[in-house]
Amino acid sequence: MPAPSPEHASTTLIRKDAELIERFLDYLIDPNECIDTYGCTYIDDIEHILMENHHFNFTTQRFPDKEAQEWFEKICSEMKFHGMEDLISHIRAHIGELDLANRRPRSTFHTETIYVSEPAFQKLKQEGDSMKNRIEFQRAMGVGGVASLPTLDAADPDRYELYMGSDRTNPWTYVLKRELARGFLKPDDPVISIGNRWIGEIAYFRENLGLRNTKGLDLFTNDPDLVVAADMHDMPFENDSIKLVFNRGLINKSYDVRILVKEVMRVLKKDGMFIVETPGPYDYGVSRLGCTDIKSSRNLLRLFEGKVRRIFYIEATKPHRYLYDATKLVRLGFQIQKDGWNGAPEIEPFFPPLFNLYNACRQRYLKRDDSNQASRMWAKSLNAFSEVLISETFNSMVRPLVRRVSRN
Repeated sequence: MPAPSPEHASTTLIRKDAELIERFLDYLIDPNECIDTYGCTYIDDIEHILMENHHFNFTTQRFPDKEAQEWFEKICSEMKFHGMEDLISHIRAHIGELDLANRRPRSTFHTETIYVSEPAFQKLKQEGDSMKNRIEFQRAMGVGGVASLPTLDAADPDRYELYMGSDRTNPWTYVLKRELARGFLKPDDPVISIGNRWIGEIAYFRENLGLRNTKGLDLFTNDPDLVVAADMHDMPFENDSIKLVFNRGLINKSYDVRILVKEVMRVLKKDGMFIVETPGPYDYGVSRLGCTDIKSSRNLLRLFEGKVRRIFYIEATKPHRYLYDATKLVRLGFQIQKDGWNGAPEIEPFFPPLFNLYNACRQRYLKRDDSNQASRMWAKSLNAFSEVLISETFNSMVRPLVRRVSRN
């Protein structure tokens, strides 16, 4: 983008011009369509909002939307701006004089009260929100999470799978086994699970899902052979080396979601997969720990625009139990086409009654009493039936029906 003209940074903003800019910004900035980042205003992110939400082209200086383009040209003509760069520079120079409906995301200290006694949190507040201090705070929270639920740090895949469904329905066992059955995933594919503070999650992927080449990535590790200690924004993996990146309950901890997306795209294979589960929108706004609020699958998909070939799961549901920091869960699984996908992504139909039947059988199996032979045999029979439900042979028969029901 060309540099803005310096003359506009110092000019006085008169009320007529201010009103024209205010209404334009109110049109551009819809908080529901914006990704919130702690410490950033919407004006800080205005370039991202223009390109991601409105497809503004800085090279041609054009909006696809005719009305937006006419509005932009009117502002440039009346205020003698040479382009969008001048307008943005002028806005930032006079931000205190503008009466905007939405200047910054909501932020909160509400959820931070539970961290007051944490030394890492005190250091963060006293020394400032540097990248180093933020990462150290998140690392301390992760270590504390392991200490609070030590049973999940054992290599017990069934216990961990039950935990995944403790406050919400867990679709991922069904979805990933279905992907395996259909051949989109293979047992030896390299898989990375980000933010898995418990070893049980790796056991779940390797044993219960059958993805035996799974490794974890977190800011700390108790077992370097299973979990790599690293920042998800700078992963120690080769380009085009990972088939699936699984990110459950962690994208909201990202200090820069766009850097994270670039890193995920770098490590994924050309037909790789990305799964996200995150709270959002936040009830109280972003915070030092919940740095990012993507709010919706639509907002996240914009960051991958032109690269998404197939969406194999998309849903936004309320959890079973109230989450203190969010109104719902955003859950999304998709496959990329790294060299570009021009068409609209294919959306796999999802048939809730079939999933509910599978999930009921699976839950009964996970809660089996191994000391009781009858209970053990019954649970194994139900589990065998659940495997039939996700088999490609079965799904190839019911898929046409599911598509018809989904269309209606």
